Amino acid sequence: MARVYCAGPLFNEPERREMQEIAAQLERTGHETFLPQRDGLELAQLEPIIAELAEPRVASDALHCAIFSFDMFKLLSWSEGVVANFNGRVPDEGTVVEAAVAWHSGKALVIYKRDSRAPFEGHDNPMLTGLTDRQIVDEYAEIVGALEAQLAAGRGRLQQTLAIGGRIDAVRAKTEDPKTLARSLIEITIGRHA
Repeated sequence: MARVYCAGPLFNEPERREMQEIAAQLERTGHETFLPQRDGLELAQLEPIIAELAEPRVASDALHCAIFSFDMFKLLSWSEGVVANFNGRVPDEGTVVEAAVAWHSGKALVIYKRDSRAPFEGHDNPMLTGLTDRQIVDEYAEIVGALEAQLAAGRGRLQQTLAIGGRIDAVRAKTEDPKTLARSLIEITIGRHA
């Protein structure tokens, strides 16, 4: 079984419960999870303590550096995959960073989003959904299967994305006609699934 970093908002009780359920789904099937609210460094808990040990600005900087560094260690060095909870009209900015880092490093990545609010006719920004080939799960029960499929697929997303981007760049250099460009975009992006 895999070690999985659970990324998502954790700033109120419903968000924390949702993240606990995501971790529980994975743990019930034998995966080990890192849930920042449970296993990480809690800003609210540590801030008053660290503030007693150093000047406020130094204490704040040290704590923020520690949280970022520890979470990145768990994400990049410890985990094999990431489940990112994108619920919300706009996903939590920390979760977006964690998902992007996971994507770039070739980690298995699953986006969970049950919330139908999204800015682009029901879709999130393509820079977010592109992280998982627009494959987003919206049920807790789908998370484990999606993660295991990503783990089995391996690490080719970055190279594949760059190759597609390069082909698009070559077409853009040859034409300014929107219709020709649109036809080429369909051929390039649909062709990758063939």
